Amino acid sequence: FPLFWFSMPAILKGWMDRVLVRGFAYDFSKCYDGGLLQDKLSLFSFTTGGTKETYASRGDVRYLLWPMQHGIMHFCGVKVLEPHICYAPENVSEEKRKEMLTAWTQRLKTLWKEEPINCSPEWYFK
Repeated sequence: FPLFWFSMPAILKGWMDRVLVRGFAYDFSKCYDGGLLQDKLSLFSFTTGGTKETYASRGDVRYLLWPMQHGIMHFCGVKVLEPHICYAPENVSEEKRKEMLTAWTQRLKTLWKEEPINCSPEWYFK
């Protein structure tokens, strides 16, 4: 998805609001590592309008991921994989965009072998 205003697009957030409901995706007595979706994996793959350097000048891009990965996915018990980020694809050369697609293709080939992040504040705010 495209990163919009430091979050996911409204249509994706609306989908999560309708699908990740209490009793199916979470229960207040069973959340985070004991959540109802603990056998699931999530991977956020998104594009940005700004460059990696732009995001780095304001802090780590992981800060933006905390509400989405930890507050939504991990809350429901989902194991979270390292995000896949393509920075400013509309502002790079055709060759660089092809490299981004190749990197994504390669990652998908080994995705099931990846270890989830630990989803702790230390991972996001180190």
